[in-house]
Amino acid sequence: MSGSKIQTLKTIFTSEYWLIVSLCGAFFTFFALNRGGVVVFIEASFCLLVINLIAGEYRLRKIPLRYWATIAISGYLMLQSVIFHPDISHYRWMANLVRMLCVVLAIHCLVQKRFKDWVKILLIVVFCSAVYWQLCTYYILNMQFGTFSNPHIISNFTMLAFPLIIYFIWITPKWYKLIFIPIGILDADFIIRTGSRPAIIAITLAAFFASFFLTRGRKRWIGVLLICTFFAVLYSTHYAGLADRLGTLVVDLPTEDRIQIWSATSDMLKDNSIQAWIVGNGIGSFRKVFKAYAPPEEMNEIFPHSFFFEILYQSGLIGVTLVAAGLILLFFAAFRSLQNTSNKRINLLIKFLVVTLISWLIHSGLTLPIYSKYSIYCLAFILGTLLAILDKNAHQKNYVLTAGDVSNKEKRDDSN
Repeated sequence: MSGSKIQTLKTIFTSEYWLIVSLCGAFFTFFALNRGGVVVFIEASFCLLVINLIAGEYRLRKIPLRYWATIAISGYLMLQSVIFHPDISHYRWMANLVRMLCVVLAIHCLVQKRFKDWVKILLIVVFCSAVYWQLCTYYILNMQFGTFSNPHIISNFTMLAFPLIIYFIWITPKWYKLIFIPIGILDADFIIRTGSRPAIIAITLAAFFASFFLTRGRKRWIGVLLICTFFAVLYSTHYAGLADRLGTLVVDLPTEDRIQIWSATSDMLKDNSIQAWIVGNGIGSFRKVFKAYAPPEEMNEIFPHSFFFEILYQSGLIGVTLVAAGLILLFFAAFRSLQNTSNKRINLLIKFLVVTLISWLIHSGLTLPIYSKYSIYCLAFILGTLLAILDKNAHQKNYVLTAGDVSNKEKRDDSN
């Protein structure tokens, strides 16, 4: 086969459009349709990654350290479970973790390629289409939880979508904002009406965090005032029964289901061996052991409704330390990038992605198993996008510095 034909095949199979189709397909089939096609699209992304690696279009040595750290932490969590607890390990949950890594790396591979501006518009259209799909199932088809089966799963998507919708409203010029404003209003209404108190708490705490730590001066206090005013209006008008739900939570807090589960989980941890405290009991072990400690009304629970307790019991102190260190370093990298970037849109996007990540940590941590597809696939798209933007922002900064150094050198040469 001639060199030109090989080059043509390479160009075809490493085209960025394949990755765009696979990632958009995974996003839409999962967040809009809630169907098994998401696995097919993620596996297609993995195949495309391998093709790009073989063709030399995606090089291992160019993968940033943050990605290797993510792979290393995920790899440790799975390996320690397989090595020490092969019989009790939940391999389907581990597969979800591997798919998360595939999505994260596929997004990074896509960002390394050059694509036209209309591709960015396509990605926004796919995102908005998924949100509109869920809104239509609720408001038009009267499906209580959209295409999902309970309020926490659907609110996980609508809540995580909300900060990005606000971002699009913020950056979109003139009348184009009218495209996103109705989506934002309906999405906020959907979050309130689903009945998921953790979702409301999560997005509120994340918004307060952003107001206090990601903004300065007058904007900080305007943001706090708007949040307080918004909830004061909702509370005083008893909109969608929000005041009653939050009031019930405060009154019934000592007997709340999660408190009972956390108490039983603490009893489980007290019976840990030294080895279990260090390396854990294996991914999936909680669901098999909890019944022996659970109160009668919580016998069917398979996770502790706390990422901290879940990782601590299943992966030990080493696992908790690695995950916590990874998150701390990620937030530190985001804050550092905010200080160093002069691009207002990138700056805003990083802030809204940080809000989204915090919302995911709080809401999913209180309502879902960490390795569940409904939790880990959300993290895949959040983490993949945030890491890709941080990496691209760092490269742009280095380029600006390098160009500045060259310019200064030329000026010095001219003066001599």
